[in-house]
Amino acid sequence: MQQQESTVAATPSLQTNRLYYFRRYAIPVISSLTGFMAIACIGSLLIMYFTRHRNAVSPLLPYPNIVCYQRSCGCPNSENGISFIPRIVGGQQAPAYIYPWLVSLTDRYRVDPFCAGFIISPNVILTAAHCLNNRNPDRIQILSKIHDLRDFKGDRHDIDQWIIHSEYRNNDSMHLNDIALVKVQQDFATDLQPCCLPRKKSNVFPRPKTQAVISGWGAVLTKPTSRNSPVLQHVVVPIVDHKNTRCYHSIADKSRQICAGYDTLAIDSCSGDSGAPLLVVQHDGDEQYFVAAGIVSYGNKQCDASISSGVYTRISFYVDWIEATLNYL
Repeated sequence: MQQQESTVAATPSLQTNRLYYFRRYAIPVISSLTGFMAIACIGSLLIMYFTRHRNAVSPLLPYPNIVCYQRSCGCPNSENGISFIPRIVGGQQAPAYIYPWLVSLTDRYRVDPFCAGFIISPNVILTAAHCLNNRNPDRIQILSKIHDLRDFKGDRHDIDQWIIHSEYRNNDSMHLNDIALVKVQQDFATDLQPCCLPRKKSNVFPRPKTQAVISGWGAVLTKPTSRNSPVLQHVVVPIVDHKNTRCYHSIADKSRQICAGYDTLAIDSCSGDSGAPLLVVQHDGDEQYFVAAGIVSYGNKQCDASISSGVYTRISFYVDWIEATLNYL
């Protein structure tokens, strides 16, 4: 009888212990698992959202309506601007000969360009330093008055000499100081026009969110077998703040380099576009004109600035170097 009463009396104590251990160990474990599952679900939904919408259609910046007649530089061959803007990668062609300063760098007697450049004086172009790496000036020609590579009827120019920035390092993946001047043996045709350069040295020109235009004959697809575009391409892109993660991890020096590209659109310059100008609009009274704010330098292998920004040499940082070098040439 006493033994039975002892057994009955012990039962509530056992239940109390079980409840205690459940509250102390099981509930926290269950709560942690529930929280982890909730975070995992949210993370999966976010990944699905960004994967689906990263390349979703969003408005392109409008092409600037340039009204430029009397200037000695920076006037495009256009009266009323352009009604459409394509991508360089996967886009449509630009109007014929719209940029009178744009030239291409090709192997001698060939037409397909490996880089681009732009006229800044009667016999000098500006381009990217990496375009001249391990190349012989005698084996390269500059092509002007070029639009459709399949029907080239422009001018060929032999190179007199070139000067690469002394601090450019060809083994640096960040291509810091990626700038060079190339002098041709004979002046460019008088119906061509140079592109304007920034007026003074600056570490911040152009400002973030400024609309800019890039152009070139580079690849329009990122497939390994993709060839350069036979027809000139162009597109409007925004300047990206250096604090943006897409830019911050792509550049070596915010003073010497610029980032540009959309957050959600797979648009960018690509292989073959190096050396081309990044153009921004400047205003002078009722007129507008283009200024070369940057030089196409490098980007990711996908040619997709929504992954990481396209990177450009900031020309305004080098205006003193350009002026001194022009005096030497």
